[in-house]
Amino acid sequence: MREAILLATQAGQGREVGLLHNNLASGLSAFEVMWREFYVSVTSPPATGVPPLAQTYPYYVLVEAQGADAARDAARFAEALETAHDAGLIVDAAVAQSERERGALWGLRDDVGQMMQYGVAFVFDVSLPIAAMETYVAGVRSALAARWKDHRCWVFGHLGDGNLHLVISAGDAAGGARHEVERCVYTPLEAIGGSVSAEHGVGLEKKPYLELSRNRAEIALMQTLKRTLDPHGILNPGKVV
Repeated sequence: MREAILLATQAGQGREVGLLHNNLASGLSAFEVMWREFYVSVTSPPATGVPPLAQTYPYYVLVEAQGADAARDAARFAEALETAHDAGLIVDAAVAQSERERGALWGLRDDVGQMMQYGVAFVFDVSLPIAAMETYVAGVRSALAARWKDHRCWVFGHLGDGNLHLVISAGDAAGGARHEVERCVYTPLEAIGGSVSAEHGVGLEKKPYLELSRNRAEIALMQTLKRTLDPHGILNPGKVV
């Protein structure tokens, strides 16, 4: 059985993650957060998503729990949400009453394509401590605004995994804007123990920034392992190491 609910919150989500994890334990299967700008984009024309909650809250959290005992799991889920509400962590909520409604909630979270209607967009996948996310995002927005007053920045992510996605529309890709945007996103991660790579890996685009989240000893170890396992450099040559 799966229980899904969209929550509206006013502040950072670190306490919500801890509280729901403690109450739902292994039953907590998803904790997806959409910053307001993202939620507004996927619930406003031309998007077809219908807003289940008002578009005025700072954060929207899609929580899902699952288990094998329908009655017990539903009761535990309701109790966890009640505890979060009593703690002042939830200001509004929309509970999926059917599989169709559950799919509609996930449809909002997955409608990333709406961000592409504003022209060139740069997509990032980073990880960092949950407690640092609110300040980090504010800092990225401030750095972008100092360079491009008409920029757009949408943020969402798998907060339960410490993973954030940023979609940023700023400047002209042909004019070198990408490098400047990358610095706005990646540079602050070094001081807070974050990583330029999360679920999507390093690849080629993040290779120049790897030292922001991996020290020289760690990179040297990666190179040693690479040479050991691939002494002739024939496996995916020239990529990370």
